[in-house]
Amino acid sequence: MCTRQSSSAKATMPQGGDAWRGTTVLAGTITAGTQVVLLREVLSAFLGNELIIGVLFFDWLALTGIGALLARRWSSRLPLFAIVPCVLAALCVFPPLTFAGFRFLPLLVAPPGSMLDIWLFLAGALLALAPLCLVSGAIFTLLIRVSTTSGTSNPVGSVYAWEAMGSLAGGALFGFLLFDIIPSQDLLLILCAGAGLSGAVLFSCRRMRSVAVALLSVVLMLLIGRSVWDADMLTFALRYPGHTVLAHRETPFGLLTVTRLGEQTMVYANNVPLLISGNTSATEEIVHFALVQRPHSPKVLIAGGNPAELVPEVLKYTGSSVRCVEENPWLRRAEREFLPFPENGRATYVEGDLRSILLSPSGHYDVIIIVAPEPSTLQSNRTYTREFVHRARLALTPAGVLCMLLPSSAEYAGDDARRVRAILRNTLADQFEHVQILPAGHDVFLASDSTLRTDIAGGIAEAGVPTTYVNPYYVQDDLLSERSRQLEASLGKDTPRNSDARPALMLAQLRYWLRHFAMEYWIPVLTGLIIVFVLFVRTDRMGIGVMTAGCGGIVLELMVLMIVQVSFGNVYKMSGGLIALYMAGMGAGAFAAGRAALAPRWYAGMQCCLALMLLLAAWLQPGISSGSTPGMAGLVPCLFLGSFGAGAVFTLTSRMAALDLVASGSRLYGYDLLGSAVGALLVGPLLLPLLGVQSVANAAAGLVVVGTVISLSSPVWRVHEKA
Repeated sequence: MCTRQSSSAKATMPQGGDAWRGTTVLAGTITAGTQVVLLREVLSAFLGNELIIGVLFFDWLALTGIGALLARRWSSRLPLFAIVPCVLAALCVFPPLTFAGFRFLPLLVAPPGSMLDIWLFLAGALLALAPLCLVSGAIFTLLIRVSTTSGTSNPVGSVYAWEAMGSLAGGALFGFLLFDIIPSQDLLLILCAGAGLSGAVLFSCRRMRSVAVALLSVVLMLLIGRSVWDADMLTFALRYPGHTVLAHRETPFGLLTVTRLGEQTMVYANNVPLLISGNTSATEEIVHFALVQRPHSPKVLIAGGNPAELVPEVLKYTGSSVRCVEENPWLRRAEREFLPFPENGRATYVEGDLRSILLSPSGHYDVIIIVAPEPSTLQSNRTYTREFVHRARLALTPAGVLCMLLPSSAEYAGDDARRVRAILRNTLADQFEHVQILPAGHDVFLASDSTLRTDIAGGIAEAGVPTTYVNPYYVQDDLLSERSRQLEASLGKDTPRNSDARPALMLAQLRYWLRHFAMEYWIPVLTGLIIVFVLFVRTDRMGIGVMTAGCGGIVLELMVLMIVQVSFGNVYKMSGGLIALYMAGMGAGAFAAGRAALAPRWYAGMQCCLALMLLLAAWLQPGISSGSTPGMAGLVPCLFLGSFGAGAVFTLTSRMAALDLVASGSRLYGYDLLGSAVGALLVGPLLLPLLGVQSVANAAAGLVVVGTVISLSSPVWRVHEKA
């Protein structure tokens, strides 16, 4: 219940009491939730390309850090009693506006089905994120100011820790607790509305009723707008022009949409066409190019693709049996409803992780067919790596055949297309005695330890299998053999092999993507190095320690995201959980460091903890890729302890701050986020796929150690030791 207060009482009241803690937690929850929602929007806009996560983190962290630094100049002008309600009002207004910008602007500037121009995204993301992130950085500075009046020891570290706890709650809510219950954007709207209502109540208690009424009006507009309009339905007309949308679902593997255009049914994953019905020629190519190699009672495993059309083609072979695997259970449900596949005693349909299924003792296969999108993302690349090919070989009979597909090279004349095919051919050749590429509607890659044939039409005739397109009228064996020899001759043998730790195939696709936008690798690298140089020149030695810890922390987080995506393919859902785990470690580290002895050994120990966790995560990665449960279990404490060290470093440094806690706290927070931003820009989209997990981990750990040495050389430590 609110009570009336005079203006003099308002100025001298205990400013905010403990309300700043709840506000800080709510701020962390909403900003982390917004980050998760926007991350998923960006994945969808960039057709599932996970490397864009680093670009989003760079924009977010850099703008938030700048907001904290700028707030030092004006935060003292805002009346202390108005800070908490103003923060709540900002948390109500800015996240929904930012979400709307990220949802609709890409659809207005990019043709449906195309990937957004990288330069356009960088500019658009900066503009769309600027209001929210600048305000988010300023909120940290303002809450430090409030906490200093409540008798809190180490207010900077306390605000940092409570914000991390809020981010933990946001990551958990959006990542896994409510993922299957309520859409992410609706959950964000509810939290923002709650912040707006709380702010309106506090404004009313401060006798600022006109502001309270305006804020209540914003809350009502948000709730009424959501009840009248569905953001998904509003975007369908722009995203899928002419299509009838049959189903739409947010799944752990990404956004899944089923549409119908004329007589064709299509399934999209993150706006990438995954299944298209009625493509008979492609279906026959996929099945018969592989099965004609082993036509006698073949035992077949098919991963991906449209079972409704693939299974009948396999069952044309006498004595054949087929097992269809789908990793995304929501996709399998959509297939059953909109693309019903035949029920037959010789066909079985299973759901689960493909890598685990390949290692199961359920039997060996004569033919394994992988129908996956081209390896332009970590999620799709995981079915083209050396580790996956090794598992597939173990699941085959001694004369078994592995079949993989890439888009026809006839559509991509150039060095990049040849390099992609050379990498895949050489990766397969490391595991199999024979590799054959048959260029037709697709480039069909066949690998086996036994001989392979190129006379596909002749093999079809020998097997007596009826087909519509794959026959002597469609496939000319002599021409196919000649094209195969020419393609093989054009491919180099000295390419890197595609692996989980170093996704060379995806990197080749990324290079093609960047050239499409007239962008070279050295541009973002040079930009990042310039930022690093400016920050180091303008930062004191204590700030350098915070900056390098922030950089090491974000590198660890991005490494774990990459490892999880490569191993399990569901980072769309797991991103929230991993962010929650990271923030839990930061919060715990910040709280612990607030009570620990202020000594150089503590500081050095926390920095070394972060560096060691970087190295340990990289060491665990090969085991995780091979299906090691202990390896995956070890990744959890790695992320937690690494972030624990980063959080502790910030709090220990803030405890040595000068008398002006607001200025020094916002400065350290800005350095922390700017260091993280540089790490996200250089490592996420560039160095991780280019150099691999191990090299990046070594470099990041070395950077943390260098920052520690520089920071410990500061005379501030000696002053505190004498005190």
